[in-house]
Amino acid sequence: MVAAFEVRPCAPLGAQVDLDLSTALGCDASSARGVADRLRAELDVHGLLIFRNQHDLTPEHHLAVAEWFGSIFPLPRRFQHPRSPHPGSILRVSNTAEEGFTGVGTTGWHIDGASYPTPFKVQLLSVVHVPASPGPTLFLPLYPLARHVLKHRPEWRKLSACVGEGDKTVKHPLLFEHPRTRRPSVVLGKLSGLVWNQSEQEDEATTYSNVQNAAAILAELDHDTQHHASVAAYRHDWQAGDLVIADNLAIAHLAPPETQLPSVIAGLRVLHRIVVAGDDPLRALQADCVVVEGANL
Repeated sequence: MVAAFEVRPCAPLGAQVDLDLSTALGCDASSARGVADRLRAELDVHGLLIFRNQHDLTPEHHLAVAEWFGSIFPLPRRFQHPRSPHPGSILRVSNTAEEGFTGVGTTGWHIDGASYPTPFKVQLLSVVHVPASPGPTLFLPLYPLARHVLKHRPEWRKLSACVGEGDKTVKHPLLFEHPRTRRPSVVLGKLSGLVWNQSEQEDEATTYSNVQNAAAILAELDHDTQHHASVAAYRHDWQAGDLVIADNLAIAHLAPPETQLPSVIAGLRVLHRIVVAGDDPLRALQADCVVVEGANL
């Protein structure tokens, strides 16, 4: 029965789910709700769910699974590729411009949607074409990194991260509380600056361009991130039929340089990505946030 599917933890991160999603979507409404409820709970536990052998999964199935986790984020026109089966909802990424957007997610460890007031909750990646040479996606749990920062740089809990420039700048608490697990997490991505939240009247604005302090903080954060990635990152080597669901507020990700090798060298790489819209702005850490020593997620 679909309700009895197995979830097997993986090292160093995530869990493999032995479930045919297209079959689950064809169940009666009550059974499908039960599957969705369990997958949401498992995602909170593991942060990353890996589904193999989803060979019958269509783009419509992909969209339906995403809706189990919330409202699908509508893609701005600049991210709508003509080869996408649903350009307004499915981002098509590739190593070939004619097939999809290139260079997506390659600029460093990041969470998706940080340029919006409410970053995305969940991302769902489905492989369409697996390259002959490696074209992996890397995933990194953010809780151990946040716990390290809190131990060694507790003053950073007063920092806000700025994304964007000018009147389009969005601010998030650099260290934030995961909305469901209540564990500390950290904003990673293309940060344009930092702000010390001393009070509403006296904020010390810091940016890459004119304050050395911001550059030093960001360099230290990057150093700590790279160290954690060296011991805790999970490398997903795509196989035909794979779908991966990641908690975007608990897991950072990165497409390494080899994902952009030309198709004449590495073979064609195509992924479909759907993101679930965030519900609320990120919340600064509270005094009673959940910190569990030794836990990975």
